[in-house]
Amino acid sequence: MTKKPYRKFNLESDSLEYEFDYNKDDTDDLHRELNFADSVSIDQIRKVALWKYNRIISIDDSLLEKLGKLSEENNLKITDPSVKEIIDEMVGSRGIGFPLASAVLKFLNPNVFPIIDVRAYRALTGKKPNSQTYTYKKYIDYALALMNIAKTTNKKLREIDEQLYCFDEKMNGKI
Repeated sequence: MTKKPYRKFNLESDSLEYEFDYNKDDTDDLHRELNFADSVSIDQIRKVALWKYNRIISIDDSLLEKLGKLSEENNLKITDPSVKEIIDEMVGSRGIGFPLASAVLKFLNPNVFPIIDVRAYRALTGKKPNSQTYTYKKYIDYALALMNIAKTTNKKLREIDEQLYCFDEKMNGKI
């Protein structure tokens, strides 16, 4: 049995002009509620978790406080040491892996954090990850690649993971 080759997004020849309609009403509500929020509650994190997938989670209050501060940070860079600390704490929390952590971070600060998703990652790299292969380095490399695409295409970072998701769904089919 041979593996199906995945079509990889090509910045030079492919466009990102899809309509992202994944849980549209919930997506819009989460953006309105969390984009650049001055504080974050466990209930808001749960909303993101339910948006991404149904899973029980638990986060310490101190991490919620850090997430609130992170969302207010105007000059935050994906490579800041505080980002690594927060991501490490998030993925160390019950029920949170890199995909959910990145989804929470995107809703808090969409100018810095993209969602790492099987479809978007597969469209970017031509490889399908599994939950065991996500690492901090893989997420940062992925985020930097998406930032480059955003800059090159003159699109907002928050759109790029969504566009790659749609690209993969159309070009590569089932996960």
